[in-house]
Amino acid sequence: MLGQVKVVQSDGKAVFIEFDKPVQFKMNQIVNVSGQKKVRTLRQNAMYWAFLAWCINPFGGDLQSHGHFSMDALHENIKEWIMASHEHDLPIDQKFTTTELNPKQFQAFFDLVNHELMVDILEVDTSGFWADYERYRAWTEYNGEDFGRYMEESYGSAGR
Repeated sequence: MLGQVKVVQSDGKAVFIEFDKPVQFKMNQIVNVSGQKKVRTLRQNAMYWAFLAWCINPFGGDLQSHGHFSMDALHENIKEWIMASHEHDLPIDQKFTTTELNPKQFQAFFDLVNHELMVDILEVDTSGFWADYERYRAWTEYNGEDFGRYMEESYGSAGR
């Protein structure tokens, strides 16, 4: 259940929270309160998975020739690489998940994957993906899910 803080006591020890619906709290009940944080956007997520599909496809980055046939498996390999190489650059506890990243952190993650892993280490020329992205960018701003579908249809689902 989400609520919005309306008043904070001057000593910071008490707050008034307004909820959208009636609550079932009782006097002296102990509750856990945490702030809601922003997470990566659906558009960022759709573009990332479209990027992985392009990277795997023989007509894209051709990672199939390196043994990558599944976007999920490639994503797991990327997370392992991030944990081994960049755990200090991103908020990583014991298990790294991109769903915990906010939009700025996800952009940093994506930049590392694109520039360092794909281009520098695996020597994948990702300029073809970015050319397609620029061509369809206005469309993706309004319809990110269809862009993901377009990339899968153009370059194959690569096992996803």
